[in-house]
Amino acid sequence: MDGPMNTFSTEKNSPEHYRRLYDYRVEHIMLDAETYTKSTSVSKPPQWRQQVQYAIGHTLNDFYSLQPEVRRETPIQFLLERRWPPMGSAFPSLLSYWDIKTAIADELMRMASVNHVNDSPILLYEQWHVPVSDLKLELSMIFQLAWSSPIQGRCLRIQKFLVTANEEVITGFLHMANVFCNQAYGEPFETIEIFSLWNGQKYTYDGSSISLAESM
Repeated sequence: MDGPMNTFSTEKNSPEHYRRLYDYRVEHIMLDAETYTKSTSVSKPPQWRQQVQYAIGHTLNDFYSLQPEVRRETPIQFLLERRWPPMGSAFPSLLSYWDIKTAIADELMRMASVNHVNDSPILLYEQWHVPVSDLKLELSMIFQLAWSSPIQGRCLRIQKFLVTANEEVITGFLHMANVFCNQAYGEPFETIEIFSLWNGQKYTYDGSSISLAESM
């Protein structure tokens, strides 16, 4: 999703010659690898999953752009309805279309009723860049939702919402976020919560459990 492009500079002059590594491109590569077969071709992730992920992202952006008092009176399923893709060839069948839509809507409604209902996110679908001189690259990340941390020495509470969880995607995101937070803020994230909306699972990771050396 497009958003304002901001740069955290950890040096006086950010090196313009660094190649930029985009988190969403890494995610696409990992999802492609998930669907790799023993044949000579690589299958792309199902088109419906891409469309649903897009709808989820826009719905969350619409919802959390509202002030908390307005958000509490706005059913998130109404916003999802505006963004949901039409039934088409991307979905395996009409039944699967409705099953997926119902499952995603139910999880978003459940999550929205308890998720930071009185707070506003400090990062909402903004694209941020930070130079990582040790790796000779610039890391670019888009955080769906990030909240300030009340814990001294921790920078963010980060939330990521997926249609379905993928172990490689989660691992890659954790390491990129760890590098990003340490480079941009000089401290690790507090927690990262990964929501797998289709099956209603949530995975929580503590920033102190991942070493910066391992992530680098």
